[in-house]
Amino acid sequence: MQKIHDAIICGGGPAGSSAALSLARRGLDVLVLDRARFPRKKLCGGLLTWKSVRLLENHFNETMDSLADAGAVNFASDRYAIRTLTDNLAEGPLPFPFHFVDRTVFDDRLLQRAVEAGAGVAQETQVVGCDPDTGTVTCADGRTFRGRYVIGADGANSRVRSSFPSVERERMHRFMAAAIEIAIPKHSFPRPVDHPELYVGFLDAGYGWVFPNRDKVVVGLCGLRSKNSRFPDLFKKFLGALKISPDAVPDWRGHPLPYGNYLHDPVFGRALLAGDAGGFVEPLFGEGIFFALCTGLYAGEAVAKGVETGTSPGPPYARRLHRHIIPELRASDRLRWALFRSMQWVGPRGLGWFATWLNTPLAEMVHGMRSYSWLRKKQWDF
Repeated sequence: MQKIHDAIICGGGPAGSSAALSLARRGLDVLVLDRARFPRKKLCGGLLTWKSVRLLENHFNETMDSLADAGAVNFASDRYAIRTLTDNLAEGPLPFPFHFVDRTVFDDRLLQRAVEAGAGVAQETQVVGCDPDTGTVTCADGRTFRGRYVIGADGANSRVRSSFPSVERERMHRFMAAAIEIAIPKHSFPRPVDHPELYVGFLDAGYGWVFPNRDKVVVGLCGLRSKNSRFPDLFKKFLGALKISPDAVPDWRGHPLPYGNYLHDPVFGRALLAGDAGGFVEPLFGEGIFFALCTGLYAGEAVAKGVETGTSPGPPYARRLHRHIIPELRASDRLRWALFRSMQWVGPRGLGWFATWLNTPLAEMVHGMRSYSWLRKKQWDF
């Protein structure tokens, strides 16, 4: 007879590791499946906000010092700048530093925390299908695994999500942004970069970024696709405006990024979705690491309670999402469109005035100290 695990988690990134840690700490039988072998390459700006730091401390028992000692955190900055391709719109201090992680090291560290707690991991095991009614997961090598519950933490192109019959696929596709990132050695960038820079005004719905790391600079572009522009051409324009030598540009890496297509009901049958698989990425600035960690935590705790009490994990998971996560994403989405449309009417300078006028409250909003809904003080439950 096939072994039935308490939970199968598809994906070993931050969402999957966070869920696995929740389950393993309670002594449950959890198996993580991932198509890669860790540590694996993961190009990402890797920005951690205050709320991410608090969750890492409270859930993973990781501090910025411990992650720095492990080589995962490699830069911190207490300033920011918002720019166009030609002008500086706003800059200033932050109420709490942004920390930047090397995702290759960071993701491996988090997965190891789950393993140390008792989670099993099957690496180089690509999930190609899921039956949410039975909790059966099928892999590319023909093997199948079965769990009382399945947590889909397998990214923007989630195979677990594709098994849900009720997903709004047109909306999911329409608000799936294109993203391109490159990492340039620090000495090859045309000027010093010691704080994160956000670039606006040349995409109808999107932005560019320049993020400092210890020994490199991460440059990226993200936005919704437009019929009137080719994304690679926009990226070339962005690199040219930054005066980056073509000889310093490595091969591009593109990937999809959920950008306002979060699911209101990420549960079907025995399956729950967390992180990018559920579209849980903040729609204004594209912050994904925190929402992966937090939804993974929520999903893991809901499944653990469901296994222990014989009740369905879907309702408690949905309640926490609708209390703490979805209101932030909804309010961020409204703010996103208000700012992008105002830039179309009055130009990017309006965003600069807005950011300068509300400098500290807006920074606290991004960090999660305040809510995206009317800048109210935010209380998290972790």
